[in-house]
Amino acid sequence: MNILKGSIIVIVAILGLEVQTALYRFIPEYPELYVDCTDQPGTFGIDHFIDQSEWIAFYDDEGVHVEGTVKIIWDIKNTDRMTMNAELQKKFRGGWQRTPFSVRILDFCKEMSDSRSYVYETWTRYIIPEDLQCLGKGVKYRQNPFTVKVEDQALTNMKGRYKVVLFFRAYDEHNRLRPEVICVEVPGEVIKV
Repeated sequence: MNILKGSIIVIVAILGLEVQTALYRFIPEYPELYVDCTDQPGTFGIDHFIDQSEWIAFYDDEGVHVEGTVKIIWDIKNTDRMTMNAELQKKFRGGWQRTPFSVRILDFCKEMSDSRSYVYETWTRYIIPEDLQCLGKGVKYRQNPFTVKVEDQALTNMKGRYKVVLFFRAYDEHNRLRPEVICVEVPGEVIKV
């Protein structure tokens, strides 16, 4: 009987504890945000992906601000299926280690118009409606100015040096991988706010 009472007291004590989270913010290292991947040979960078001449993106304490027009220069067709993999990596003992945080999108075009998707929530909802179409060489996206928050709550200590690595791959109508794989990364620091 005493064991049962003791177990109940322990369970009640555990359930009564409040989970303590902290707010963390990612601060990009470079003003242009995206840079070509440093350790992915055989991939192409931002200059093979988009024309940035009419696009403005910068970071401040409110987040990443984006405005202007993006033109796709990557040699793909808007009938291709494009995938995106995003990985958060942490600098550890002189090298980059993968973390459990990643996003994988198997059909980027489909996600662009799905109002419940990550792609729509962070980007395509700001595109002028008549410009919303699948990615393809020459396609332009005029965007209303918007800001993406780069902070979130976490249960564990997230402080340190990180980078977000993004891979974009396109597959033709026969599901064959197109030769140019795009890889860009956003290095920076995570601080506790």
